[in-house]
Parts: sequence; structure tokens; C-alpha cells
Amino acid sequence: MKDKRTFLLFMLFYLLLVYSNGLSQTERETRAVWVATNFRLDWPPPTFDQEQQKKALIEIFDNVKSKNLNTVYFQAGSSGTVLFKSSFEPFSPYITGEVNGKPSYDPLQFAVEQAHKHGLEIHAWINIVKCFNGTEYNILKNPKHISQRKPGWVIEDFRNGERSFWLDPGLPEVREYISDMITEMVEDYDIDGVHLDYIRYPGKNFDDEFSYRVYGNGLVRDEWRRKNITDLVEQINKKIKAVKHHIKLGAAPIGVYQNQKGMTAWEGFSEVYQDSREWLRRGIVDYIAPQIYWGIDDNPRFEVVAKEWIQNSFGRSIVLGIGAYKENVKPDIEKMISFSRNMNADGVAFFRYSNIKDNLFASFSHKTYPASMPWLDGIYPPSPSNFIVSRTDNEKNIFSLNWDNKTIRGSSDSVNYYALYNLPKPDSELLQEYLFDLISAQRSSLVLSIEKPKKVNYYFCLKSVNKLWNESVEASNVVELEVPAMKNLIELNYDLDKPTLIKETDDKVAILLFSQENEKITLIGLKGTSRHLLMTDFVLAGKNYFALQIDMKNYDALRIYFESTKREAELKF
Repeated sequence: MKDKRTFLLFMLFYLLLVYSNGLSQTERETRAVWVATNFRLDWPPPTFDQEQQKKALIEIFDNVKSKNLNTVYFQAGSSGTVLFKSSFEPFSPYITGEVNGKPSYDPLQFAVEQAHKHGLEIHAWINIVKCFNGTEYNILKNPKHISQRKPGWVIEDFRNGERSFWLDPGLPEVREYISDMITEMVEDYDIDGVHLDYIRYPGKNFDDEFSYRVYGNGLVRDEWRRKNITDLVEQINKKIKAVKHHIKLGAAPIGVYQNQKGMTAWEGFSEVYQDSREWLRRGIVDYIAPQIYWGIDDNPRFEVVAKEWIQNSFGRSIVLGIGAYKENVKPDIEKMISFSRNMNADGVAFFRYSNIKDNLFASFSHKTYPASMPWLDGIYPPSPSNFIVSRTDNEKNIFSLNWDNKTIRGSSDSVNYYALYNLPKPDSELLQEYLFDLISAQRSSLVLSIEKPKKVNYYFCLKSVNKLWNESVEASNVVELEVPAMKNLIELNYDLDKPTLIKETDDKVAILLFSQENEKITLIGLKGTSRHLLMTDFVLAGKNYFALQIDMKNYDALRIYFESTKREAELKF
């Protein structure tokens, strides 16, 4: 019952706010956030109560969905431990309190289920070459840790006063181990993508003399190191695509590929041997999310670095990584989103969840799908059918939407979601700004509660959506929800050439108004020469109804300002 109440409230929230901004947006863009689990940075909370852990993760997905983000990079592997069932790596101690403990649930499986329930894409974020850092030596000393099982594979590194441990990517058996571990995960879990982090060397001074002497094959060491990392990426790509061709492979390289005029920083190509430009050119990654964690006025500047990545995408997807954890970056986030769109990037990703937990993104007023990757799949799912609506509660305006659900889920050309569109008119074009919600394909019904209706008629239709966010060519039939109480009120003054004020009680009034378009309004209370802001809201094209709780004795009249059309109207009691 609790889940149902939560779902109803969530749907109500969207019904009231989905048209809160009439500004057009890009049709599709990735809006991602990193959810860090290493050191419990974002999740799990500091408790071994596993029900509390699950509750906290649900709250994260609720919040991510409410912001109209669409992608989560969920950290499933770090410090040589994992948050899923693996025959390669031990289980993280953050769930049970001990390394390789036996939890009552599978965190990655639970995260995948919740992400898809919330209409979100989820990528398993894995720290690849770096296998330990920090002070949690119970992890490092555990006999199941890779440093204990295969000490010849692991190199201890001291840098900037910190101690860390890295797998040696110059060893073919290490590359085989990493790629096999990831492939097993892809086989066992319904993730949408794999997100590679620390897919690099720690720096120039790395003690790989043995592997270079044995496998260098005459290459200059710098070139050989770059080749090792590129070979590892390619090996991962080939193996996971052979298992699931639709899986998305991405990576988060450091922010600067190579230094240029006006762009000087630690660079990926020569310092840590990430030839990510080559990965893009060869098509062995589907997307890159470079860590461009600088501000607008930093050196290097965010725009300069971002532009260089976008201009060298080689037709692959570039998602700009934004350092939301930095105080000087936070005020510029909306500008960065706008820049991303102007430069035709495929979206943005925020590092990390806790740093945007309380953010409301003005740029994300409507839902949208992650950026398309046409090289993966061009198949369209079958269309939904037999879409019907029924009224289940006459007094509370509760409606039930039902449709046929006879498709098989799982493969990339099947139905994974149903896209519910809320249209202003029954014959309206299905624009992205009308996307109301994404519903798991396991469902064949939805309950809507419209507690504060703004108009008489609501029009809904469905489209099927597959794993790669391809929509069915055809939509379902359009269903109409009619709110009887609203109809009766509207019929009192059907033309509504001017806004109409209806007194219901001494402290409750209603405003009926007609608008030619979606636009923002401001309502001001007038008392003598005083002016009091009562509310700002958005009206929809057509007839609108607003119920207000105000004491009319405090005002002589109300004035409405229409932002787009620059008109105003005064209502006297």
C-alpha cells in the first residue's frame, strides 16, 4: 500500500507540474549523475540495516526522477570489491560490515530494478585498473582481494603523499581478468551500460619494468602503455557486445586529452596513457564522459575543454562531466547545460549525487530520453493497443488507465517501457515536452489522482519504448479524462473571454480563465496601494481552473499578469 500511495503522489506531482515551463528543449539528451558507493560517499548510508539501505536507494531514484534526469552511473565496483555476485571479486563490506559477506539482497540487482521502475537508464560504474586506495585495510588484507590472490599482478604506487594499488595493464592475464569479470556482470544483470573509470595508469612513474621487458615488443614505453589501455577497452567492448549487442560502453577519462593554448592541466594522453581519442575514432566506446570539472572562469575554462571534446567525437556520444562538488562550479551549472546544447553535445553528467541532491534544474523542465546511439540498433518496438480509461472514484477524481501488455521484455527490440504522453488537445503532435511518465513494461495499468484539476479534459496516449529508447512508430489511441466538477464550473461561463472569479467560501475562491497558449501567470493581491504576491503558476492552452485559499477581507481585488502575451486582468470581489 505504501508503494501505491507513493506512486499516486508522484504521478500527481507530474500531472500538476509537467507543463510548468513552455520553453522548448533539445529532443533527446543524456542527463546523468554519478552515484558513488566507494567510501559510502552517496550510498549506502552508514548503517548495516539492509532495509534502511534499500529505502535510501529508492529515495535517491525518486529524487533523480523528480529532477527529470534520465541516467544513473551506479558505482558497482571499487577498491577490488563489488556490489554484485561475482566469481572474480569479493563482495563489498559496505552492506554487511565484512568483506565478502552474505547480504540479504543483491545491491546491483536492486538498483537495476529500481532504476527501470523509475524509468531511468542505469550503467554499472566500475573502477578498473585502480584496485585499492584509502585506509580500509580490512579490504586490502582480505584473502579474497586481488592483491592477496595475485600479488604479481598488483603494483603499489606512492603519489602526492597517498598510497594506492593498481593492476598492471601490461600483463595480458590482467586484461583478460578484467574483461572477463565485466562480461560476467553483463551476462547476469539487466544493466543498460558499463561505465569505465580509472581506465588508466596512475602516472608516469609506474613500476612496470617486468611486464614491459616481457611484452614491450620493441615499442617505446609510452606508446606501449597507451596500447595496453586501448587493448583493454577493445577487449571489454568485444566481449560484452558478443553477450548483449545493445549494451552501452562508456568511459570517464580525465578532463584534458592533450594540452593546447588556453588549456593546460594534467593530460590524459601523455600523463596517464588514456588515448581516449583513439577509442572514439575506432568506435570501441559508445560514449565518453570526460571529467571537465572546471568552472566557466577557471584555467582551463570549461567551455574550451568541452568544445575540444565535442569537436573530436568521431561520431560517438560526448557527455560533458560537470564538477558539481566545486563551489565555483555550482552557480554555472545552468550555463554549462546551455553551452552543452549550443555545442551539440549529447548531454551532461554531474559528479556526484550528494552535490546535486537539493538542486532544481530550470533547464530540465520536461522529461526526455538519453541521447540516441543509432549505431547500436534501429529496431522499433510494437505499438501498444486497447488503451482505455475508467473513473474509479467520482469524488476524488481518480482514474484508471489500462492497456494490453503481451510483449516479451529483455532484448533490445522488445518493449521495456511505455511512454505516457499528456496532450493539450486530442490531435496534438507527440512532442517531447508532453512526455508525462515512463512506465515499466511489466505494468499494464496506471492509477491517476487529479486532486487539483486545472481543466475539464486531459488527453493521454501511449507509445512503446525499447531498451535503446526507440519508440514505436505508432501511438495508441488517445483517451480522454473528463473532470465533471470542472465541466460544471466551466459551463457557467463557457466563453471565458475574461478571467472569472468564483467565491466558494469566505476564505476560498476559484479563478476560471482561458488561454491561447501555455504561459506563465503571476497573481497579485491588491489592497489600497499595497501589492502582495499570491502565486506564480503556469496555465495551459485552453480552459484553466485555480482554487485559492485566501482571506478575501485582506484584498480589494486580484490582478493577473500573463508573461508571454503581456496582458493583464483585474478581478474584483
